[in-house]
Amino acid sequence: AFSIDDVETSEIDDALSVQDLPGGGKRVGIHIAVPTLAIAENSPIETLIKQRQSTAYYPGGKITMLPNNWIQTFSLDEGKRPVLSLYVEVDKDFQVASAPQTRLENLSIKHNLRIQDIEPHFNADTGLSENEPVRFPCQPQLRWLYRFAVERQKQRDRYEENRAPQYDYGIELLSDGQVQISRRERGSPIDTLVSEMMILANSTWAEMLHDNGLPGLFRVQPALGKVRMSTKSEPHIGMGVQHYGWFTSPLRRAADYVNQKQLISLIDPAAEARFKNGDPGLFAEVGNFESAYTAYQDFQRDLESYWSLVWLEQQNAVETQAQILKEDLVRIDGLPLVVRVTGIPPELPPRTTVKLKIAEIDSEKRFIALSYLNAVV
Repeated sequence: AFSIDDVETSEIDDALSVQDLPGGGKRVGIHIAVPTLAIAENSPIETLIKQRQSTAYYPGGKITMLPNNWIQTFSLDEGKRPVLSLYVEVDKDFQVASAPQTRLENLSIKHNLRIQDIEPHFNADTGLSENEPVRFPCQPQLRWLYRFAVERQKQRDRYEENRAPQYDYGIELLSDGQVQISRRERGSPIDTLVSEMMILANSTWAEMLHDNGLPGLFRVQPALGKVRMSTKSEPHIGMGVQHYGWFTSPLRRAADYVNQKQLISLIDPAAEARFKNGDPGLFAEVGNFESAYTAYQDFQRDLESYWSLVWLEQQNAVETQAQILKEDLVRIDGLPLVVRVTGIPPELPPRTTVKLKIAEIDSEKRFIALSYLNAVV
């Protein structure tokens, strides 16, 4: 098995494996860390999970949900590790058999692949064809997984061939006090294959809880409704699945910890479900997780906005470019910064690139004054 993560990742929650089957099919394994095996009900470590709810990130570091010694014990670093595995059989036409298997096991993690190392050799422009040379371990398996992931997107009616670019940003504080902001396009082949395998596991295990009448922390989105947490499974329209919950990041999210506890009770005769139907403790978990997760996301956005403004100040910027999101709302090019601008002509459509004048910046007050100059052809 092998994991795929950013070079800064210390909490390796998941790994993948691919085995050949007779007739051209494959057996895909999705393997998840299992800290829940060592966590007792109402123990000090469970109390800490309830308090923190999630790992929180900031430029140059993070506050992990679990202490370092727990992460070092259960993170899927190279070597033999306990895992919760989902195995699905996939035929040569990328159809998944209807009898997935879930089991607890010890598994050898052979490679911790790092995105920064493999992405130059595996991206939209190179490394996907079987005719190209193999540049890193497990590249043939990744090529097949990417094709499988694209087919999974099509089966969920979520494949976008010409999707508008979206980006993830990294903020680093250099030793000389300068801010460095990097940008990486979201939806790369690596992103696609990892996210689709996690969706497969999350939807399969959510359905497993549902079919066995067990509650959990499900992610649901009814038609025309917003995404929310629920203790009962309902369809998630935005993702195109009938059941969905978070199971694949138990080192980093309390919701995944709760769901893993529930799931293990179905496959281990010695384990009991952490919550029964109607348990007030589970309803409290829904509220606690949602409020903490929302607060962390707001905090992340505030940090990104602040350091983006600091970066502009350090560059002594007097002009910048941006893309219109809607009306007077724009996203500054190359920065995780969304702001309003005065003077944008109402006839300019979304996605138009515009040049803007910077009249004033005050990073401490999270303030920037921008005015429209012209559209960029």
